[in-house]
Amino acid sequence: MTNSYGLPEDELAKIYARDKTCVYCRKMMIEHTFTGDRCDWSTIEHLNHLPPWNNASTVAIACMSCNASRSNYKISDWFKTQYCLSKNINEDTVAEPVRQYIQNIEKFLD
Repeated sequence: MTNSYGLPEDELAKIYARDKTCVYCRKMMIEHTFTGDRCDWSTIEHLNHLPPWNNASTVAIACMSCNASRSNYKISDWFKTQYCLSKNINEDTVAEPVRQYIQNIEKFLD
């Protein structure tokens, strides 16, 4: 069975188990409970800014704040924004799945 992201449910479960904190700012994630600060809610983050989005190696969990801030930026370009600079988010501080994505996929784009 797949979900609206086109990922098998077992793959999505593995991603949620791996990413207990935001892969960018390392904030502890909470589920969408409609309580608490929406900025702390966990969201599906597509590391690739262009489709296809159904590849488990290009999906991670990020807080709503980071996901919204990143928008359609390539990750390396997003690191240069005031949002990342003010929160010290960069290739050295992000979680391993993001570093792997940058090294193995993003550097070959455009």
